[in-house]
Amino acid sequence: MPLSDSSFPSFLNYLHAWYESLPVYRWKDDVFREAGTPEAVAVFAVDTINAFAHEGSLASGRVRAMLPRLQRLMTDAYQSGISDFVIVVDSHSDEALEFRHFPAHAVRGTTEARLVPEVDSLPFRDLFTLFVKNSFHPAMGTSLEPWLMDNPQLTHFIVTGCGTDLGVYLLATYLHAYLLAHHLPGRVIVPADCTDTYVVEVDLAQKLGILPHPAELCHLIALYHLAIHGVTVVKDIR
Repeated sequence: MPLSDSSFPSFLNYLHAWYESLPVYRWKDDVFREAGTPEAVAVFAVDTINAFAHEGSLASGRVRAMLPRLQRLMTDAYQSGISDFVIVVDSHSDEALEFRHFPAHAVRGTTEARLVPEVDSLPFRDLFTLFVKNSFHPAMGTSLEPWLMDNPQLTHFIVTGCGTDLGVYLLATYLHAYLLAHHLPGRVIVPADCTDTYVVEVDLAQKLGILPHPAELCHLIALYHLAIHGVTVVKDIR
């Protein structure tokens, strides 16, 4: 059934109001109070590589503008006692099948596939656990799930990075489903200010033969859909 003329604008108004009312979490009062200890919390950053921020066909000014906020959140997490930082990023083969659906990006061995300097330069980089993927899914063809099973002390997952409606969405829903499937107490938290997504305008999409990607709408819908699933969506963590 097509959306009526009245229902769609009404929902968009609701969506913007929902987004503007997202709470700000506090590390001590909200995250650690429930998790019990910083050792139970891991911060995930997905696809924080040059291909989505600084160079290439999918580089986005929106993502680039988000990176200082992400850098601050990761620094705050470290200074609050968190020591598990998980980086899950694209590293594609030259002829990755994903390139049927997206412009070529983050080819293994190129500068596009390197971590953004905003993350790579953090002084606690030695605490990073890195997983590389050849598709947009964080657990397919990676060792992420065995790593989770080897670290049962981790019950609360902060998911950041890009894009909100692809890498972040798939990682957050995967981690949420992992907790549910194994009947584990815990929570997945997505701070909206530390995620964003890329833009593909209609004219460019038509030239490339792909679908347009309206960043603002995709960002908001993805966050809302995460909340529907039971993921905790907040504005920020301070």
